[in-house]
Amino acid sequence: MRVRGSGESSGGGRRRRFLVPAISFAVAAAVYLTVANPFVAATSGGDPYSVPRAVDINPAANIIETVITTEAATLDLGNGVEAHAQTFNGQIPGPTIEMNVGDTAIVHYRNDLNHESGIHWHGLELANAVDGQPYTQDMVPPGGSYIYKFTATRPGIYWYHPHHHSSTNQVLRGIYGMIVIEDPNEDLLRQFGVIPSLEQTKQIVLSDTTVCKEPGSNPGIAAGEPHAYDDNNDDTPAVTAPWAGSTVANSLPAQAEPSPKNLCEGPNVNAGGVENPYPIDEYGEPRAPFEAGDIPNIQTKLHAGRTNEGTIVLTNGRNVGARAGGPKDQGYVPGDLAPGASLLDVQPGQGLRLQIVNAATTRFMRLQLTDPAGDLVPLYRIGGEGGLLNSAHLEGGFQGGWDTRYTQGEVLLPPSTRADVVVAIPTAPTSGVLTLWAEDYERLGGGYVNTPTVPVMHLNLAGPTVDPAYKIENGTELRAATGDTISFLGAPTGTLLDPASFTPPKTGMGSETISLTANGISNLGINDVFGPHDLPGNYVDAPHLGSSRFAKEGDVLELTVEDKTGAHHPFHLHGFSFQPIKLDDAPYGPGGNDFTWTYPEYRDTIHIPPHQRLTFKVRLDPRPLADGVTPGGALGRWLFHCHIFFHHGNGMVSEVVVANPDGNERPYVNVDDAELSAGPGATASVTGTYKDPDGDPVSLTASQGGLVDHGNGRFTWTDPKPAPGGQLVYITATDSNGLKGQIPFYLEAGDPGPTPAPVAKLPAPGLVDEPPVLKSLKLTPKRFKTKNGTKIRFNLSEPASVQFTVKRIRPRKPKVQPPAFSRPVAKAGDTAIGFNGRLKRNRSLPPGKYRITATATDSGGLKSAPSATTFVILG
Repeated sequence: MRVRGSGESSGGGRRRRFLVPAISFAVAAAVYLTVANPFVAATSGGDPYSVPRAVDINPAANIIETVITTEAATLDLGNGVEAHAQTFNGQIPGPTIEMNVGDTAIVHYRNDLNHESGIHWHGLELANAVDGQPYTQDMVPPGGSYIYKFTATRPGIYWYHPHHHSSTNQVLRGIYGMIVIEDPNEDLLRQFGVIPSLEQTKQIVLSDTTVCKEPGSNPGIAAGEPHAYDDNNDDTPAVTAPWAGSTVANSLPAQAEPSPKNLCEGPNVNAGGVENPYPIDEYGEPRAPFEAGDIPNIQTKLHAGRTNEGTIVLTNGRNVGARAGGPKDQGYVPGDLAPGASLLDVQPGQGLRLQIVNAATTRFMRLQLTDPAGDLVPLYRIGGEGGLLNSAHLEGGFQGGWDTRYTQGEVLLPPSTRADVVVAIPTAPTSGVLTLWAEDYERLGGGYVNTPTVPVMHLNLAGPTVDPAYKIENGTELRAATGDTISFLGAPTGTLLDPASFTPPKTGMGSETISLTANGISNLGINDVFGPHDLPGNYVDAPHLGSSRFAKEGDVLELTVEDKTGAHHPFHLHGFSFQPIKLDDAPYGPGGNDFTWTYPEYRDTIHIPPHQRLTFKVRLDPRPLADGVTPGGALGRWLFHCHIFFHHGNGMVSEVVVANPDGNERPYVNVDDAELSAGPGATASVTGTYKDPDGDPVSLTASQGGLVDHGNGRFTWTDPKPAPGGQLVYITATDSNGLKGQIPFYLEAGDPGPTPAPVAKLPAPGLVDEPPVLKSLKLTPKRFKTKNGTKIRFNLSEPASVQFTVKRIRPRKPKVQPPAFSRPVAKAGDTAIGFNGRLKRNRSLPPGKYRITATATDSGGLKSAPSATTFVILG
């Protein structure tokens, strides 16, 4: 059977759990690992307003177990652009993992790229060993696997992405996904209409990328082009350009190099006397020009020079299509939509909730929603990185004395940040299209970075006006209405530890002011110390940095981060959510540009303007190791850094080491294989390594089986009679101070009885009896009349019979009998089937919005996971 990570593509809903048939996971996983194709042809699904969802292979109510694979895929990004991308599970974005507080996730990670990778779980408060970054885990090599296990402790919107070498390039190519942990207060607030319903909730992952054209045709300053973006000139009319703006040709100011021409085919770029070669490979070394459809590498090896935003902005992996003109406050009026622009139907007067992640490597997403006339429709932030707020907030403009440099009613998402946003769709007009625009932001000390204003969402007014209309305003009570409020953290209970006082002393500093610094245009740093993101050798041998901080578990700390550079920096702390207290100019100026938070919230990333200082509080909450029982998960090395990807790649990274008060640190333990299989009656065995950073003696234990310590930092684990079925095994290392480290791995054991388990006799690769996989379901056109019909398009992994059902979404009356029909498909691959929207007896479906669901059944009776999309029949 095939276990691959994405399920139905859908926009609303919470905790949809797509369960595979109840068979052993390792039968599925072992077969999958045997026959996985290193290159996958796929599409992004065709709908920018839906996300793929993780397939849960575990029937337990509070466990989400899934498979996530990094793999290459050729994707349709919309508007005629195909890209040779890198993905989680063949899609951009990867599958959204939906959880409730208290749920546990078990992620079987597989790397099918030709380059090392891994997963960092951004914002989650998990055990240090599964944080997925270069100071806690070695990279997973091509063909390798890893087990990540964590429990959801705080509601909010999170995301996951690579954090090892070349992560800048891999995220630009599409390797990222979303995590949503539902706030326990949401059901009550939905019930009383305070926040929109699940059906009126959309999960949106924003990002950008650059796709190379044929060598010789990539735009660049050296080629005489004014900038990297297609302009509103005679060859590219305004209605089809992928950005909005003036009708005057070439009116957008030019960005400095590197341009797409540099990135895709060269030449080199001189940055202050430092020569950065282009094009470059994953390691920053010169390489041959990229071909059309390739996504270039952007992380330089010399840690110097400028890195620009991508040239195509994506909404859930798709470009939504251009619109002429732009917002009124930029001097324009929205005009015509490009042919094929993606629309999301909304009713006048309804509420719409957007749970948004900015997964871009560099771009600040400054979001403004405009009505059909171009006037601003305010966006209200109701939460984001730490779940719902106590009350709704209207952001932008002046907040206290702080000039946010964006308009009130807009929302700003720097790279890696998230926002839970609600909008009240106006009751008038009752037709037309509202557009959500991503605008340029002054992220540099010198001003704007000269990116165009682009649409990221088009909302089509359709259907009757909602009466009474949904309402929200600044101060609308959210958690405050339920009595389950967020409180401010109390006074600090401790300070950072001084590494010079340890015996023996350790490298680092005790200063509670973290400085973001730059050495000219070259190395960035923390407190003027370059922080290496790429580590030679094993992570266990990585030395501490001159800027490393040390702290003890359980303390509440009050820390400051000062930006001593001329650019904005989104500051991110791994492993712990913090509460911002204030932004101020001190010690750089008179203190007029200050802001103090009047409401408590939890964040893990917040951007700091140039020459300003953030003060925040953080509680270093204890948590268990990966087994969910053994204490000690908070101990270890937690990175903090600027989350503009090339900034932390260029040295603006350091760490907080949570340790004993005397500086003693937890031991490390690793296994050489994360996925094991043992046949009936066979002994299961795996080797591994351990090390204590302080040189303390270490003892090893296992949750099952036995261990042989070879005495040289290596061990062998065996279990001569493992219980049949799949199970997680935990190896725990304990040093002489009682500090612990732990690593999980997955074991599948066969049944020693007379009937061999399926895993004992795996079919040959290519002949595995797997359920079919049906994906990329879409209709083209998506809006049609029954007399014209449409094409149902999808990708099928093998010949099968495909069953379709159609359910009416809106309007819900009059009720009609939903059609159900099937079609045999004789070959694998992309398929198109005609559909004229007719019922049995030749009766046509009435106008309205529908959901179509497809399920494939192969010759052995195995069924695929369902795949669904929506369509509209026009009157």
